[in-house]
Amino acid sequence: MEALYPDLIDTHAHVSGPEFDGDRQAVIERARGAGTGFIEVGFDVESSIRSIALAASGALAAAIGIHPHNALDYRDNLREAWRDIAGLISRQCPVKAPEPPVVAIGEIGLDYFRDLSPRPLQAECFEMGLELAKDNNLPVIIHQRDAEDDTIDILRNHRIGRPVIFHCFGGDRLYARKCLDLGGYLGVGGTVTYPKNSELRDLLKYIPLDRMLLETDAPYLSPQSRRGRRNEPAYMRETLAVVAAALGKEEGAVGRIARDNALMAFGL
Repeated sequence: MEALYPDLIDTHAHVSGPEFDGDRQAVIERARGAGTGFIEVGFDVESSIRSIALAASGALAAAIGIHPHNALDYRDNLREAWRDIAGLISRQCPVKAPEPPVVAIGEIGLDYFRDLSPRPLQAECFEMGLELAKDNNLPVIIHQRDAEDDTIDILRNHRIGRPVIFHCFGGDRLYARKCLDLGGYLGVGGTVTYPKNSELRDLLKYIPLDRMLLETDAPYLSPQSRRGRRNEPAYMRETLAVVAAALGKEEGAVGRIARDNALMAFGL
């Protein structure tokens, strides 16, 4: 394991996006220099194709799916869009990548904060993603904002029998317990470094260490020292430092545990 994987694994990044078109390779090299690998996460059909391509040239692996915001883009052909996503798993697509590049379905879920897609369409899209994950024995990456109850209900009604990764977790202890009871892993990102986010730092003490993941959501949610600027996987060490301090543990130990959790969650 030590020889095969980097010291840290960023479980959620979007390095294939246009924000990195000018220096993508440099970003990948900085991540490597920081001892950090990353899972490249898609949010629609095109970004999922890019995620697989990046898994062949810099990312550890890819996740593919349709974000609740993007469900609206496929309102007239949602099932066809999910067939296209499924085709990426079966290699019925023009992308060549090493086996196995696709390690999860995601990001998928519900977003009632911005509500960019009608809620029934979000739910339908979410359920289709869960069924695809179940059919292919893959874990899922969940996006959830202001939709805790509906997210939990849908996950309970569509149990996939594989890990459920709750991306950028920001709920309370009760929601955390519900997520953990579903076989969840909780992703902790740059928001934990924000001075006013003491609630999340306090919550860390109640998350079992073997269910905690680290992530960046690059290019979004930069840690405090780079807040307002583009995020990237190399910056995850700042998040690690804050998490370790909140837990009263050594950074290296927390990083190794989070890395091993990622390997377990994604079957790497």
